[in-house]
Amino acid sequence: MLAVLFISLLSVVSPVRDTLLVPATVTALKETVSPDKIASPVSIIRNTGLQRSSTYRPLMLSGMVPGLYIPEYGASLTSTIYLRGLGSRMENPVMGLYLDGFPVLDKNTFDFDWSGIRSATMLRGPQGTLYGRNSMGGVLSLQSLSPSDRPESSVYLEYGSSSSLRTGIVSAIGNSVISASYRHSNGFFLNGFKGEYCDPYDGLSAHWKWERPLNEKIHLSNSLWTSLSKEGGFAYGQLKDGVLHPVSYNDEGSYKRFSLMNGVNARWFSEAIVADASASIQLLSDNMRMDQDYTSDSVFTLQQRQMSCAGTMEFRLKRADSRAAWQPQTGVFALYKLNHMFAPVTFKQDGIQRLILDNANSHIPSEIGYLSIADSEFPVDSDFLIGGWNIALFHESVFTSGRWQFTGGLRLDCEGGRMDYDCLASLNYRFVPTMGSDKRFSVPYKGFAVHNAVELLPKLSVLYRTSKSVSLYTTISKGYRAGGFNTQIFSDILQNMTMNGLMKDLGVYLDRPIVSVSADDTEYAPESAWNFEAGSRIRRDDFRAELSAYYIAVRNQQLTVFPPGMSTGRMMTNAGLSRSLGAEAELEWTPGDFRTRAAWSWCDARFMRYNDGNNDYGGCRIPYVPQYTLHLSAGHSLKLGRCVLETDAFLHGEGPFWWNETNTVYEPFRLRLDSRIALVFDKVEIYIRGENLTDTPGRSFYFKSIGNEFFARIKPRTLFAGTSIKF
Repeated sequence: MLAVLFISLLSVVSPVRDTLLVPATVTALKETVSPDKIASPVSIIRNTGLQRSSTYRPLMLSGMVPGLYIPEYGASLTSTIYLRGLGSRMENPVMGLYLDGFPVLDKNTFDFDWSGIRSATMLRGPQGTLYGRNSMGGVLSLQSLSPSDRPESSVYLEYGSSSSLRTGIVSAIGNSVISASYRHSNGFFLNGFKGEYCDPYDGLSAHWKWERPLNEKIHLSNSLWTSLSKEGGFAYGQLKDGVLHPVSYNDEGSYKRFSLMNGVNARWFSEAIVADASASIQLLSDNMRMDQDYTSDSVFTLQQRQMSCAGTMEFRLKRADSRAAWQPQTGVFALYKLNHMFAPVTFKQDGIQRLILDNANSHIPSEIGYLSIADSEFPVDSDFLIGGWNIALFHESVFTSGRWQFTGGLRLDCEGGRMDYDCLASLNYRFVPTMGSDKRFSVPYKGFAVHNAVELLPKLSVLYRTSKSVSLYTTISKGYRAGGFNTQIFSDILQNMTMNGLMKDLGVYLDRPIVSVSADDTEYAPESAWNFEAGSRIRRDDFRAELSAYYIAVRNQQLTVFPPGMSTGRMMTNAGLSRSLGAEAELEWTPGDFRTRAAWSWCDARFMRYNDGNNDYGGCRIPYVPQYTLHLSAGHSLKLGRCVLETDAFLHGEGPFWWNETNTVYEPFRLRLDSRIALVFDKVEIYIRGENLTDTPGRSFYFKSIGNEFFARIKPRTLFAGTSIKF
């Protein structure tokens, strides 16, 4: 397939001696046309907008991009993304993240601090043809400053509530741009049991970008991103009788992470052909500890330690003459990822007593005896080696005829994976008074699971320019989210196997709900979505606007569920059918010294067919998805002698939320206000800013553990003061 397309491309493209060569800077987007001509909604937030809104993490784009909701909860590990009714708390993301043109594969590294970013560009809707797996909601592309931008070197320092400190530097040296940042916080949520804040944070990140044309035909660039963080987290309060209680748990909650990603891009161009090649290496080492019952009792804890490495390669061919009526692009993509995960769950004294002994002894007549476990801790060790691969061939052609632009594309995606698991649960028990001494009981559980999938991802779109500044478009496209394996359910599997083994030894029936999971539930299928969309776009001088409406039909939607009963794990499952119906609008107007921006979305996402064997959720809203997102900002720059006074206000809104599949846990729409005031001199800027100035209460996350309900809260009012200096 690739050879045929390559030969056809070479055969029709004749040398054009007067054709302008492609600019030296390699852009992060793969499209052959400019963003104004892409037949999908596009949001672009440039450097100045990111600085004025104090946006330095991907999750802070939540709401600034219509329909994008990335709640902050737990720790940097838990970077959960919801977009257009798509998304889940675990495993593969619904949005692709690209850094200087290479994809970030592990969702655990999506939450990081940046500095020296030129722009954040969001393509909304399935982008499967060019970007492939895990881009069914859209693609966020972060482009860093290049040496060709000739950026001024600068340093910044900010201090605020809860001893929060953020500092960093951006410097251009020769053919390189180097940036680094450090952030600290004492935390915002008090753990009442320990009398200390549970969510402190210390993080260091750095970025190095190098670019250089080797000659008139070859341009090379390298982008290195690394981060190191140590933090607390998991500020979860229990919901009892409709009242959300403060955070109060006794065991450790922490997360440590080191990540390193390096991407190399090469561009070769002639008068006829442009060839882009890229490769990346991505490393992650992290360690999470969690009090998984989130109470002051010693029930059970979880540790998850990972060491993963991954590599990607991509090669693309396209036409050099950007003015030609036919703009074809053909490419091949491949990745491989290997992850070694150690994830033991340890049941402690209260957990052993409640989950095992109380239930067992309540069904044993007291005159016969009782079951006793000598161990103060019951470990369930789980060791996983998970490998995954993907290879894809793709082609997209853009045809222009007068005011019409037609786009057609197709991608063949093949993926597979294997999980090897080596688990062990062991304890010492005695039946008193029949047994005179303790007996060792062990349950080993070893094996492997594999999965393979093939996806065809077509795309058809039409764009019509009614005038130089106004265009209409419609798109049909398909995207998918990769399948995978459940690891967090193995503690339940081992716990049940242990109970069944003890029952067999003792001849005792334990009247406890049986968790309906087994090794067959360790695999979940890919999720796929067809997107039907229509929209309009206006680009006129200082005014930009976009309006779109969509319908997304989803098959095998991936959901995080909690098995019934006193279960301790959670797992990914696939709902049968679901759909998202929505509309999005974005407006930006910058007349003179004024600036305004608005982003709004409405989404109605529901299950069409989903029965988990216990309940039928057909017609219910998909949990965690806000029905509305809203972002309004207004600013003004006023010249005052030798400086400029900048004032900006930002209003954020999201909701209402339905937190569970039955839609019985609900939260209404909420609004928060941020603002910033700055004095800008030639080389120095001094500012004060505030987040959630209205001190709006709200809940950002909901889950269950051993039958109890918990919520995470949004951060309270915070104030900051800072300065930046150029040199």
